[in-house]
Amino acid sequence: MITSLKAYLSERLKQELPGRIAHIEAAPYRRIEFDEKELSAARKSGVLVLFYAIGKEPYIALMQRPVYEGTHSGQVSFPGGKQEESDRDIEHTALREANEEVGVIMEDVEVIGQLSDVYIPVSKFNVSPVIGFVDYHPQFIIDNHEVEELIELKLSDLTDINELEITKIKLSNNTVLKAPSFVFNQKIVWGATALILNELRHILKEWKS
Repeated sequence: MITSLKAYLSERLKQELPGRIAHIEAAPYRRIEFDEKELSAARKSGVLVLFYAIGKEPYIALMQRPVYEGTHSGQVSFPGGKQEESDRDIEHTALREANEEVGVIMEDVEVIGQLSDVYIPVSKFNVSPVIGFVDYHPQFIIDNHEVEELIELKLSDLTDINELEITKIKLSNNTVLKAPSFVFNQKIVWGATALILNELRHILKEWKS
C-alpha cells in the first residue's frame, strides 16, 4: 500500500494542486489570498510531511508543541521551522528541522515533491510543506523543548473524513475563535496544519489503494 501511495503522489504532485479550494475550506479567517508585499516580507519555513508504514498501513507524523508564551503555543503541527542561511533549500530546512525536533534521519528520507505554500499572517511565515517517505517505521526521538508529544496519524483517519468540524479555539490573548478543524483522538488540528492536511485529503480522494 505504501508503495502504491508513493507512486501515486510522485505523479500527482507534478500536476496542478488543489491548494486554493482546500485552503478556503480550512482557513480560520477565510482569507487565503495575500498581496505580493505581504508575501515578499514573509519569513520562509519548511515542514516535513513524512509518510511511513506500520504493518501495511500508511501513517504520517505530527507533533504537539509545548505550551509557551507565543503565537503557536500548544498547537499540533508538522515537524519543521524557519529557513536558516546555511540551508541549501527549503527541502533541506524541512529535513533538518525534522531531524532536530523528532529525530528523523535526513539521509533516509526520499523527497518526492511539495504541497502548496501556506502563509501564516499572525507570525508572517510562508510555509512550504515538503512530502517525503521512509521505508521503515522511524524510531522517533523528540526534543522535549520543541515537542510535547509525537502524534502518529493513520492515513485512513484523514482520508475517511468527509468535511472538517467547526471547533471553538481559545487563542493566547483569550479570544475565542470558531475555526474549521480536524479532530483526531481528541487532538484538535487547525490553522496552517489543517490547511496542509486538507489539501492532502483532497489529493488522496483520487488515490486507489
